Amino acid sequence: MTPSEGAAGPAGYRLRIPLICPRCGKEQRVVPGGPGRAIKVVHTGTGQEACEPGDLARAPENGTA
Repeated sequence: MTPSEGAAGPAGYRLRIPLICPRCGKEQRVVPGGPGRAIKVVHTGTGQEACEPGDLARAPENGTA
């Protein structure tokens, strides 16, 4: 097994597991940082770190549906 294969198999065969915002339930993505910049996690649809106010209104209060 080569390092690029890892435990999950070759890189081309790995399944993409989406990041889900714990506050609003929308999909998120990681924006890589660079020298002197931290990475950020932003909402895929808006590109913003913050949730949309309307999405928060629909989110469950205690994490259950």
